[in-house]
Amino acid sequence: FEVDVVAGRMGDGSNAPKVDIYTRVPITQMSFVNSATGFSAGYEVKLDAIVWSDDDRLRNLVQSRIWDASVTVNSYQDTQSDDRFDFTTQTISLDPGKYLFEFEVSDHNSNRTYVRSLPVTVRPMNSAVTVSDVTLIDSYDDSDFTIIPRVNARVGSDEGGFRMFYEVYSSEARDLDVSRVIRRTLMDGSLSEIPEDVPEGEIVDTDVVLTENESIGVNTSKNQFIVTVPIEDFRVGAYAIELAVSDPITGDVLDRTERQFVVEWNGLANHIEDIDDAIAQMEYIAEPRDLNFIKDAPNEVERIQRFENFWEKRDPTPGTRRNERMEAYYYRINAANRNYGAVREGWRTDRGFVLVRFGEPDHVRRKPHSFDYEPYEIWVFERIGRQFIFVDKTGFGDYELLFNVWDERTRLY
Repeated sequence: FEVDVVAGRMGDGSNAPKVDIYTRVPITQMSFVNSATGFSAGYEVKLDAIVWSDDDRLRNLVQSRIWDASVTVNSYQDTQSDDRFDFTTQTISLDPGKYLFEFEVSDHNSNRTYVRSLPVTVRPMNSAVTVSDVTLIDSYDDSDFTIIPRVNARVGSDEGGFRMFYEVYSSEARDLDVSRVIRRTLMDGSLSEIPEDVPEGEIVDTDVVLTENESIGVNTSKNQFIVTVPIEDFRVGAYAIELAVSDPITGDVLDRTERQFVVEWNGLANHIEDIDDAIAQMEYIAEPRDLNFIKDAPNEVERIQRFENFWEKRDPTPGTRRNERMEAYYYRINAANRNYGAVREGWRTDRGFVLVRFGEPDHVRRKPHSFDYEPYEIWVFERIGRQFIFVDKTGFGDYELLFNVWDERTRLY
């Protein structure tokens, strides 16, 4: 199951923080029993909020909450649908501070229990101007302002964008400036560090991928905003949104908040257009005997079946509609063809090979052409402790890998 925690301000005039808690439980994780009204399931959610002190120790249990949920579907087939979920929402009051939220979800019919923990920081909400945490939106009905949150904070690469929701609270009616900055991060949410010893003339990819600014007017009531964030040019990976509200006259930042999200590979059909190409592109992941077995199939139907069987064996989530490893692989193939294809297909180039094998680099250092140096690129992968150097020896953009990927000289440390 998945959880999301979003802090805002209580609406009772106290300016105290409130914490909205969302859970999303897959239908396929529930145990259903046949009933007169269809197939029924039920589960219990338990939350313990524990103080997490500045010295990194867990202290007192300050709040505990238990709630029940039930689900009824019409047919057995509905219980096997991996794109259906049940949502719950709870709101609690907590003092500002750092907490560990411990969740338990217990299925009533099977007695199975699932657990997970989530660190939560609740910011003070009593300033003259305060902004709530950001909620990522899965769907929104503007007729009654009903929001279903994107609890897992994941966006498909084929979506093109997503919407976010936030509130601004002010002690008086006034104008404000709002800035939204999106940065690439490592998967743990930290920003990737750019080396300090970058030679003069090199260009380094920055972490900032989108900056947007706008002016808004707010009043003394709760001010709610929904914004669409475009992601057409975003690479797959982890990101953080920093939302800040400022005084338009002085430029002083009055409050800010940050939210992480992940862009993941999606829309496999968009990346496989020809089965022959898809089989040939398996070169970096399949053994020669596996490729020959698929290619030597007696007919087209059998060939496609062997292709699908190869990927089914490598599906990290068997039994679900998606095969994430297959999606990731062909998304990288498509990205390599789009970015590095010239004389030959992009996936067959050295840069394409590294992209398909390791994914997007954490950051890239580039040296353009000069009289003293051939153009080169250094791809830094902090997460695996490697860096790969590509040199354009011909001057036509055909960058060649300087050292083999497993050469000791590719190590960062």
